[in-house]
Amino acid sequence: MTAGDPDFACRGDAAGIVGMLAASILPLAHRNAVMVRWAVPVPSSRRVGVLTALDDEHGPAIALGDVAARHVRLRPDGLQPALGGAPSGFVPWAEVRAITAEVPTTWWPHPALGDTVAPILEGIFGVSGDIAETPTFPVRVTTTDGARLDWVATPHYLSGYRRRDGAMASRFVEHLAARSDARVLLARPDDLLARLGEILRQR
Repeated sequence: MTAGDPDFACRGDAAGIVGMLAASILPLAHRNAVMVRWAVPVPSSRRVGVLTALDDEHGPAIALGDVAARHVRLRPDGLQPALGGAPSGFVPWAEVRAITAEVPTTWWPHPALGDTVAPILEGIFGVSGDIAETPTFPVRVTTTDGARLDWVATPHYLSGYRRRDGAMASRFVEHLAARSDARVLLARPDDLLARLGEILRQR
């Protein structure tokens, strides 16, 4: 949600102007985004939308959601919900029948811009948009025995992701659940996200 974010692709002086407007008008917006952050011991080498490549003491994985908050690690051997740098629980792929991720999307071409401009517009037009807690989106896992696990992940943006990025991530996790051969690619998460990024750029 900062100008250093890889998806903050505003052009030239526009980014600086928006930043200055946000600093001056944001207090009028009455919008308190409570985005709690935990220390994450591993750097993220690559991110495409809601997906982040990880390779740490827990092994290689692709994180679905913000790695600094709640996310689901898609590992070569299974799924693992995590809070910051602390994974909790594990479900092997052999026990996974389906995965559904309801990734939030936005019509803003650059989500970080939406996060900045929306509060400004609310402040100008006197609309209150207080956020009482950190937003999350559902990640539902159906196991082979019919049980359903309802997990949540934290988005990087309050406004959501670009629609094509959200659709790609949702189809990606569904594909992993359906195809065991695709899960092998999770052992090289950075290369996998590089390829997904290329596919998105071609659209």
